[in-house]
Amino acid sequence: MTISNFTRLTGLLLVAGFFISCSTSKVNIDELLANEKYQEAITEIDNRLAENPEQPSLYIQKATINADLAHQADPELRAEFYNNTADNFELAVEYGADASQVSVIDSLRQQYWKTEHNAGLRISENEDISERYQRAAIHFRNALILQEDAVSSYKNLSIAQFNEGDLDDAIQTLETALNYADEEPVEIYENLGYLHLEKGDPEQAAAYYEQANTNMQEDMNLAFGLINAYISDGNSERAADMLENLVAEYPNNANLRNVYGTQLYQITSGILQDLKQAYSSNDTMLVEQIKFEAEGMGDEAETQLIEAFKRDTSNTEYLESLAVFYNNLSAQYLSLLPVAFENDRASLESKAYTLINFAIDYYEKLVVIDPNNEEYTDKLSVLKTLKNRKTASADN
Repeated sequence: MTISNFTRLTGLLLVAGFFISCSTSKVNIDELLANEKYQEAITEIDNRLAENPEQPSLYIQKATINADLAHQADPELRAEFYNNTADNFELAVEYGADASQVSVIDSLRQQYWKTEHNAGLRISENEDISERYQRAAIHFRNALILQEDAVSSYKNLSIAQFNEGDLDDAIQTLETALNYADEEPVEIYENLGYLHLEKGDPEQAAAYYEQANTNMQEDMNLAFGLINAYISDGNSERAADMLENLVAEYPNNANLRNVYGTQLYQITSGILQDLKQAYSSNDTMLVEQIKFEAEGMGDEAETQLIEAFKRDTSNTEYLESLAVFYNNLSAQYLSLLPVAFENDRASLESKAYTLINFAIDYYEKLVVIDPNNEEYTDKLSVLKTLKNRKTASADN
């Protein structure tokens, strides 16, 4: 009995001695880190986690080690370390991190994200840095590994990608940002509208501008973006509807009136094509209706273009708009003559040559301003030839 008890006691002492031996043999992780033996520290952490994975503090420590390694590496080589950092933060939470530890994780994640995000901003704003947008984009991507919901990083990454000429990537980045944005991400919708317009997709651009869902009269950039999308998509009616409201709100804005007048001309041109078809179909009632519409729309287009020029007579663009308007509209009326009813031809021709005279006046003004502009001089020559032919025909 005594031997049995002694043997049992000896066995317990041996087990206890085994655990004491294991405990004292553990490597000091802090000491390894102090000596910059990062990989050995990670190995030791992994060994301990293999024994017992429910140790959130070790995951947090491993995450910080990877973040330190990332900061020591070149920006383009940090992604792997940051992915390890983010993964270990997630594992810490998964394995029962308490409120204090979760707070530490959030603080560290924010700190690491801010370091990369701000680095990207500094580089993108420094014109002296070569390939600054490409380098800034690397920092913003790093930042997003740490905070995948950081909308500001998506926005700035998209800007960097756009400046690098990567339109598709810039669009994709902003579309991802929408998953994390506020309920009304007006700026993102507006930027997506702009990018699609730059890409040559005005229909999609208009769709995003419309989703911005804000007061267009209070946001001129958004308003002009949507108007440009409509114009690029050939939707002059929608553009003109918006411009009519904006002109009423800002009557002294010459640029608004100039664009409005130009779009009204496009509508007038379409109406005159309908008139040509009505003549060809010999539809008398429809001809009269369309003639009235064309006259009214053309007069309003002329009014808006004149009002734009009145507000800024030094602006050659507005002067040219008027010259082009009169030239193009005269050509439209001349094109009706072969199909027009006999009793309409004289009035249509008279209208055309009245417009030609106005076009000549404005092209002459343009030639005075820019005598070496071949486009101006060629147009003026053609218009004067048409006028002289008409005069000679009348004399005969």
